[in-house]
Order: sequence, then C-alpha cells, then structure tokens
Amino acid sequence: MNTLGIVVGALVVVGAFTLGWRWASRRWSLPCPSLLAWTLDNSLVEQSPLTLKTLDRIGFRSGDKVLEIGPGPGRLLIPAARRVMPDGEVVGIDIQPKMIERLEARVKATGITNLSTILGDATQPLVPEATFDLAFLCTVLGEIPDRAAALTQCYRVLKSGGRLSITEIVLDPHYQSRSTVRRFAETAGFQFESIQGGWWFYTANFVKA
Repeated sequence: MNTLGIVVGALVVVGAFTLGWRWASRRWSLPCPSLLAWTLDNSLVEQSPLTLKTLDRIGFRSGDKVLEIGPGPGRLLIPAARRVMPDGEVVGIDIQPKMIERLEARVKATGITNLSTILGDATQPLVPEATFDLAFLCTVLGEIPDRAAALTQCYRVLKSGGRLSITEIVLDPHYQSRSTVRRFAETAGFQFESIQGGWWFYTANFVKA
C-alpha cells in the first residue's frame, strides 16, 4: 500500500471513531476515555491558541482557590495552578482513576505544590460548602449524565460572589449549546455574567450572587 493509501485509511479510521464516539456520547454521556489522554497531554496542545484563550477567558486571579470538574491529565489545571500563585490553590475532581493518576504524575514531574486531586463523582458533595472562589468546566458538562446535579454542587462549593466558568467547543462530542449551558447554570442559581467567543468555541461566565 502506498503512502497516500495509508494516510487515507488512517483518516477514515479516525473519522469513523470520532463519529461513533459522538453518537455514543449523545446517547450515554460518556466521559473522554483515559486511553485518549495523550491527545491532551503534550506541549503543542498546552501552548495552543485555543488553550491559552480558554485560560484567559476563565479569568484566574492571584490567590484564587479554584475547582475544576473533569481536569483529565491537567491541560488547564496545571497552568491554572501557576496563574493563581503565590497564594492560590487548585483542586481537580475526576471520576476516572487513570486520569487522576496521569495528572498526579505530571504534577510531580513539574514540581507544582498548590494542586491537589479528588477521585469521585462531581454530582456528590465531595468538598465543604463555600470553599472556592472559582469553579470551571471545559468540554465536560455534556459528559455528566446529571448535569443539573453537577452545577448544583458547583453552586454549593462556591463562596458568595464566586464564579462559574463553562467552556464548550463544537468539535467535542459532548458539545453543549450556549442556551443549554445558560439554562442549566441559571436553574442551579447562578447569575449570567458574560459569554466570550462564538457558538463554535465559547466561554460562558456566571456568578453566585
């Protein structure tokens, strides 16, 4: 088989897998498999304009105590830990043990000391009430079967005036529209603040009034 045939074959396999995953995710709210963590765990992705834009839109502040739901291998949580230094700290809750293991290994390798992890279901009360200044989710809300419960927990764990930030990218199999995100957040008690970006890649920010 020539090189062109190999490339075309590979593209067909990847395309079929992507479409299959999108279809399955729409039916069962499947989380990103830990086997695909390598697609997010590399310097090219971490330094990409999309990643940097997302971090800027979330709006980290020095000294913030931050919670990320579904951090995976830490594409956003690790740079977030740097952005809240010197007095801030970040926590990641993930339901997949392999993702937590990969994130913890990366944290150890980078020497970051203000990042901790929790293995568990984000729809459950895993952390104390009114603990965090900011909670965020990036292409994760659609992976959670009970989205309302997850955002209710975000509301519970935020301090008064705390911020919720949700980022969605249309290419993600679990993509949630702007109207859907706003409806779930406002039902949980959040007040809408702003949306940055177009429908294909946006960050919606809310506040616990």
